[in-house]
Amino acid sequence: MSTTIQSTGTLLHYLPTNRRPSAFARFFDWAEKQDVPHHIGWVGISVTSMTAVFFPLTLTAVLFNGASFGLIIVAMCSLVLVFVSNLAAMPTKYTIPFFGLGIAIDLVVIGLSFFIR
Repeated sequence: MSTTIQSTGTLLHYLPTNRRPSAFARFFDWAEKQDVPHHIGWVGISVTSMTAVFFPLTLTAVLFNGASFGLIIVAMCSLVLVFVSNLAAMPTKYTIPFFGLGIAIDLVVIGLSFFIR
């Protein structure tokens, strides 16, 4: 047919790029894989290390540097955060970040105890 329009240009095919998942997505995938085989281990590690290592160290630092009531309460809140999240039998994708947050709070409290009297 003489009225048919033909395009001589090439067609561009757009392919989606394969992106690497973010660090948070990789962490949550890893934590979900840890839930079934190692849930009891994570509960034991987090509760034991918070109650036997991090909380006593934090409270010792606070008490030696002036016993600020606010810092004692914040240290106790970090302990309760880890303890309650584990007693509630939450999945490890929640309890591991709460454990890390509890440790971070304790480190901040130790650092603040040297400046707040």
